[in-house]
Amino acid sequence: MNVRIAILDTETTGLYPTRDRIIEIAVMLLEVERTSGRVLNVLDSYQGLQDPGCPIPWAAMAVHGITDAMVKGQRIDGPRLRHLLSAADLLVAHNSGFDKGFVAQIVPDVTGMPWACSCRGIPWRSLFPQAPNARLQDLAEVFRIPKGTAHRAMGDVETTLNLLRLSHPGKDTTLLGHLIASKLPARGA
Repeated sequence: MNVRIAILDTETTGLYPTRDRIIEIAVMLLEVERTSGRVLNVLDSYQGLQDPGCPIPWAAMAVHGITDAMVKGQRIDGPRLRHLLSAADLLVAHNSGFDKGFVAQIVPDVTGMPWACSCRGIPWRSLFPQAPNARLQDLAEVFRIPKGTAHRAMGDVETTLNLLRLSHPGKDTTLLGHLIASKLPARGA
């Protein structure tokens, strides 16, 4: 049996969704073999910028490189985003606790959807002693996987997907399969 997984990432004006704003989102909707975690197809993807209605703080701009000029007049397509996310059985982000609050600015009902965190939902240090931490770019470096543009939403989605395609040590599944098993109970269970 297959499941639909949406891997997503956001870029923002700061760290707190109660006072800061989302300025970029990327989502990749995948068809995945449930038991193995093997990606079968990319079903759809979306990337959008949004004008936050205020200047982007320099500290945030220094991280992601998104300028006020880049977002001027831009709007994230809320209906398209809602459609993509609601089509998924599971939403995955590398820091889902961060991303969830910002995505809720566009799609409020996202907080009730099932989420998995590829940062905290995988025991990186115990599975891979060579991993110095669970930071996305550091893991990509350790495993020498293809990386998207760091701290841009679609680049981080691509890097997360490449990490989740890694084999789970000692199991016949990928790391994505590990997240699926931990968050989506088997039917009839």
